[in-house]
Amino acid sequence: MILTVTLNTALDITYRVRALRPHTSHRVTEVRERPGGKGLNVARVLAALGHEVTATGFTGGATGRSFTEQLARTSGIVDALLPVEGPARRTIAVVDETTGDTTQLNEPGPVIAPAEWSAFLDAYEDLVRSADAVALCGSLPPGVPVGAYA
Repeated sequence: MILTVTLNTALDITYRVRALRPHTSHRVTEVRERPGGKGLNVARVLAALGHEVTATGFTGGATGRSFTEQLARTSGIVDALLPVEGPARRTIAVVDETTGDTTQLNEPGPVIAPAEWSAFLDAYEDLVRSADAVALCGSLPPGVPVGAYA
């Protein structure tokens, strides 16, 4: 089993517009949502390649509920995410269909309380015992120690 760690999960939302122009209104031609964050992106690729994958990290709030519901429909990824008090972040990508350029807006993520960080460390210790490999991926949410991945 490969364990992916995404401490700052995100609900990735992509809007497509015909042409992105600052200071104007836009009609969105397509909206897509999927569970994201660097580790979830890695997990999705590994699962598609036929690997057994478990994803852990934090998620919470209404955004987190949508995230976990969509993750449950993602084939080949075992959900070992820990719930937290604050809402999971969203990332918004706006794709300009004329140029193909993308504008990205990334929220900071929930503030992780010391008790939530401690619960994660306990869960991680259990998960890592059965892992053949671990991928530590992405940004850290507020409240997580700067050297967390080390």
